[in-house]
This record gives sequence, structure tokens and C-alpha cells, in this order.
Amino acid sequence: MRFRSALWLLLATAMLPTPAWAEIFVCRTPSGVMVTTDHLSTDCLRYGGKELNPDGSVRRLILTPQQQVEQDAQARQQREVQQQQRRKQREQRALLTRFPDRAAFDQSQRNDLQTPQSLIVSARQRLQRLADSLKSLKQEALFYPDGNYPQELRNKFEENKLLTRQELSLIAGQERDMAHIRAQYAELLPQLKPLWSRQASDQAESSSTP
Repeated sequence: MRFRSALWLLLATAMLPTPAWAEIFVCRTPSGVMVTTDHLSTDCLRYGGKELNPDGSVRRLILTPQQQVEQDAQARQQREVQQQQRRKQREQRALLTRFPDRAAFDQSQRNDLQTPQSLIVSARQRLQRLADSLKSLKQEALFYPDGNYPQELRNKFEENKLLTRQELSLIAGQERDMAHIRAQYAELLPQLKPLWSRQASDQAESSSTP
């Protein structure tokens, strides 16, 4: 009988709701003193503090508004740094895809320079023809020692002068384009050299691994 009563008492005790752990807060007062409370006070929210676990360990820190602002700013800065790192990694992968080695880099530069070089060659050929034409016009002008050239001859001189200026302007523009292309490649090369070295090292390590 006593055993049955003890069993019922044990079952009844087990059915009772488990008491919740009381909340414990350690908060800073306006005077800077740390006090312990069982609720989240206004002082905690304003001056900071911490919430404790039943064993006394810190469950969470309660930040002041200024601390929260600083924490948010730090987290935002960390996200920006991580984004920059990911963006840099994407750019490096793109560079290695486009220029897997020095030979590909040099060939790409030659390809990009080919068009302006061809335009310059053609322009210089036209300049030579214009120079030959100018010689003929000057020979024709010898028939008019007083400089009183006919209108047709004056027009030919003006046309030759205009076309010569255009070809010289075209050459200057293409030379600027070539200088810009070379500058771009010169800027890329210091970025690519360590990437190529790292890639070669990774490949060597991979090939030596059994």
C-alpha cells in the first residue's frame, strides 16, 4: 500500500509543470553601477547590460543605442569587405579565363593593335599618293609664274591640303588608340603575373600529388 501511494505521488509530481527559469539581467544604472534584476529595465536598454543563463554564464549582451549603431556599422563594413573580396576573386577568374598564360596575353594585345595599325598603314599610303599628287600640281603651277592660278588648279590644291589634314588626323587618332591599348595591357600585366605564378604552382602541386 505504501509502495502504491509513493508511486502515485511520483506520477503526480511528474505531471506538474516544470518551473521556468527566472530571467536574470545585470544592468548599468545612470551612475554606472551594475545591478541585478529579474526584468529588462529601461536602464538596461539605455545604458547597456547583459542577460545571464541560470548558471551565471552570459546569454546575450544588451547594447546601448550607440553600441548598436557601432556594431551595425562594423557589420556593414565587414559585409562590404567580403563583397569586395568576392568581386576581386570574380575579376581574377575572368582575367585568367581571358589570359590563361603570357602567350595568350601577348597574342591578345597584338590582335587589339592590329586594326589601328592597319588603318595607319592605309592612311600613310594615301598620304604618299597625296604627296605625289601635290608634286604634279606644283609642276603644273610652274606654268603660272605670277601665281594667278586658274580656279580649277586652286581647287585641287585646297582639296589636296584638306585630304592631307584628314589623313594626318586619322593617323594621330589611331596612334592615340594604340597608346591607350598598350597602357591597358601594361596595367593588366602586374595583376596577371602573380595569378599565373599561383596557377602554375597549383598545377605543379596537383601533378605531384599521387
